[in-house]
Amino acid sequence: MSIDIGGAQAKPAHIPDCPHQQIIDLYHQALPTGTRVRVWNGTRVKHLQARWREDAKRQDIEWWRRFFAYCAQSEFLTGQTQPANGRDPFVVSLDWLVSPQNFAKCIEGKYHRSAA
Repeated sequence: MSIDIGGAQAKPAHIPDCPHQQIIDLYHQALPTGTRVRVWNGTRVKHLQARWREDAKRQDIEWWRRFFAYCAQSEFLTGQTQPANGRDPFVVSLDWLVSPQNFAKCIEGKYHRSAA
């Protein structure tokens, strides 16, 4: 994964529609221990669409395949770390991954030993 640096990347004249279902399918394939998407509406739709639109390189289904494969290498995101204070292990969800703050943290490598 390449690191997103600050500002927006150049955008094509026409931004293709976000292929929500294809991205959901990729998420399920790459992160089978994550929460299954059963309802995809409202803020969830808006967040994924925003991540798709804000950078031209993300307007490619292969970019999302690589992103989810990268996330699948994280012990934290896949629930393989020992939680503190008797908590249950963290279970990732697609809406969690595409929220603005969490997406940036994932891209920056916060949940990996090395940056994306």
